[in-house]
Amino acid sequence: MQQFRGGPALSEFRVQKLLADLRKPIPVVSGLATEFRYFVDVAGSLDAGEERILGELFAESRPPAPAPPAGTMLLCVPRLGTVSPWASKATDIAHNCGLAKIHRIERGIAFHLTHTGAPLPH
Repeated sequence: MQQFRGGPALSEFRVQKLLADLRKPIPVVSGLATEFRYFVDVAGSLDAGEERILGELFAESRPPAPAPPAGTMLLCVPRLGTVSPWASKATDIAHNCGLAKIHRIERGIAFHLTHTGAPLPH
């Protein structure tokens, strides 16, 4: 399984709204950043040409930051044992682009929480 970072998953407006909602029950939360994460189940390894095609499929209007955001990462992905509609379509597109080695592509959202003082509750 290979993992790739994507661009921001939520707009700044949505991040600020979610941050305000999080601070109500968990006041130690001081910041929030989000990014898409792509998970690729591939047979073997991809050659340079296949990696280029996959990179073009993941190209977004807002590219990922040079380094992952700071803070505690919470990863939100589809439930194990299920295949999301997004994954079905993305995998079909990859196969139509000649990426036959790919078994499945899935997308999740990484939430990076920064906090002050006390640790985050479990």
